[in-house]
Amino acid sequence: YSRGYPIFWNVARGNLQLSAQANLLEKQLINHNQVTAFRMSGYTTNDNTLWRDIKCLKAGSFLFYKNKKQFFCKRYFSFLPIENNKISYNSYILKLSRQIKNIIKKIIKDAGGKTIIIPLSAGLDSRLIASGLKHFNYNKVKCFSYGLKNNYESMASKKISKKLGYKWTFVEINHRKAKSFYKTKKYKKYLQDSADGCATSTIQGLYAINELVDKGFIKKKDIIINGNSGDFISGGHIPKPTVRILIDKKNLKLNLGKIIQAHIEKHYSLWDALNTKCNKDIIKKELNFQIASELKNSKVPLFGLIELLEYENRQTKYVVNSQRIYDFYNLSWLLPLWNKSYIKFWEKVPLKYKLDQKLYKETLKILNFGGVWTDNFQFSRHVSPKWMILVRLFFKTFFFFIGKKKWRLFEKKYLNYWTENICGFSDINFLKFCVSKNIPRNYVSLYTLIAEKINLGLNWK
Repeated sequence: YSRGYPIFWNVARGNLQLSAQANLLEKQLINHNQVTAFRMSGYTTNDNTLWRDIKCLKAGSFLFYKNKKQFFCKRYFSFLPIENNKISYNSYILKLSRQIKNIIKKIIKDAGGKTIIIPLSAGLDSRLIASGLKHFNYNKVKCFSYGLKNNYESMASKKISKKLGYKWTFVEINHRKAKSFYKTKKYKKYLQDSADGCATSTIQGLYAINELVDKGFIKKKDIIINGNSGDFISGGHIPKPTVRILIDKKNLKLNLGKIIQAHIEKHYSLWDALNTKCNKDIIKKELNFQIASELKNSKVPLFGLIELLEYENRQTKYVVNSQRIYDFYNLSWLLPLWNKSYIKFWEKVPLKYKLDQKLYKETLKILNFGGVWTDNFQFSRHVSPKWMILVRLFFKTFFFFIGKKKWRLFEKKYLNYWTENICGFSDINFLKFCVSKNIPRNYVSLYTLIAEKINLGLNWK
């Protein structure tokens, strides 16, 4: 249901071709609209790839092929949020509690006594997995965190692990270490192997996994479980600025346009230089076509359409692509928060219970697995490394009267290079980074360039 293993296909010279990477299939024409979408977001839309004649099998779909005239793609699973307001809030809490407990029990069954490795963060989802296993007395668990020294995610991870009684380790990443790793053949091979033609490679956790495998903290028989994509499924990605529009039952056509615009501003903004009216119009056209091709139920609320777009485009392509890291190291993994029953449960939850993950957060507090959901385990963000706190404060003072917009631009251009937790910009010299006219939103922006060069032999810069 999550497109955990990508499948690409085309029909060339009368034969069906299949591959886990689109760029390995026979290709002819570049799909320029999808190249634009890829550059702006890091992934394509719908079932498209960077080439017109190659398609990706969408999450929850299958391909039937008899011959070049008799073949089709069809869904066996769909995710299209439609509210069910007939159930009380307390009933939803009880239902979600059962869903969560069933997920943890299934993890334990599937693990079969093997050691479970959890990349534990300060968020809700990986903590749910770790604390749920403790609640059901599964103690063959090890946790790890990574990034800049003393980053708030790792400090939270350490505190949670200690409370649960799990072995924990930290993999420090700094610019020197990252830059050295980016020069290795192993890193370059990973990029080649994970450039699939519809989503950019993900390096979140790559350095840490490499270190932990080398040091023997992670063994080949272990199972890795992360929290993807619990925050999205539980409503954490519904854009707050559009709440008033989402609950408006009138002017649906007008409001849909506004919602798509907000969706583009959030997810298609990796490069300021590409944020043009022409490019935005291309994305709008592709997203509207995707909605029209999927929508067979006029009762689908606006927030359901937005979640559908993110589910089919960002989540099941770019986010799930992070599992390729584990595949690269021949490690077993599970995605329990993509459980079919769990997704179907959230599909029916009303918007008012999804906003700010209200239902999810309150249920987790009530369950309080492992005792790590109390006020003592509320974590606030802080900037790392520590010396950047004073640097940011110094510069931010000058922008107090200039405006927040210009401050954000300055921060992206000169400070994010040092505060990015996995040092994703380290492959570029800082001075070159500063003088570049094209300002990246984050390190993912740079990986769209790398992926475009691997797939098409060049990139737009």
